[in-house]
Amino acid sequence: MHSLNLGIHELENSDILGIDSLRSLRDLAFISDRKLLNLQYFKEFSHLEQLHVGGKVKNLDAIGYLEGLNYLSLHSISKLPLHFINRLKKLKHLRILLGGREHIQEIEENHIDDLEIFRIRGFHDLSHITKFRALTSLTIEDQAQLREIGFDRGMEALEEITISNCKGLARLSGMERLPSLRKLRVFKTAIDFDSFIRQKLPSALSELEFITSKSKVDQEIQDSLFKLGFQRWSI
Repeated sequence: MHSLNLGIHELENSDILGIDSLRSLRDLAFISDRKLLNLQYFKEFSHLEQLHVGGKVKNLDAIGYLEGLNYLSLHSISKLPLHFINRLKKLKHLRILLGGREHIQEIEENHIDDLEIFRIRGFHDLSHITKFRALTSLTIEDQAQLREIGFDRGMEALEEITISNCKGLARLSGMERLPSLRKLRVFKTAIDFDSFIRQKLPSALSELEFITSKSKVDQEIQDSLFKLGFQRWSI
């Protein structure tokens, strides 16, 4: 068995991950709604490459022993520190959704190329985004308290950015430091289009979508982008 998907609602044995036959897994997904699931056994999961973990867990930092992990999704994990991610040298895809935390500043410079942040309560600080030096794709959605995203140093690899439904976000700056950026989508934020479009944008940027959800305003913006030579984001 190489893949397992578990939805755990009632479970007497919180040490289920200690079952020997699970140690050969390459792909594991589970969410524990009520029982505090013990993750200490991950020290023995030497083959695991993809992990989706959520809900009530203890010993979260044991994920740091998964040296071959390529994909990690953390679902409804609130406030527990994320220092263990710095030990995952092969990690390329990181997805954090739901739960609550103010930032992810525990994560140091890394090799992650795809970062997704969805609907995290209280999240308001992305000031260290340039620590993600290898990033090619960034997706931020449903972050009401996030006020600013700024790129204060060059990110040579970043090609795509999607920012959606971040209604408090008023500033997106430092775009000129993203020389490889090809696609940008800004949807339902507080960013002023006229101010945004006046900043220096990457020469590689060819697909730009900027939507306020106000039909008249959006049509005017679309007309302006068309005149500037931008295409709509292709799905």
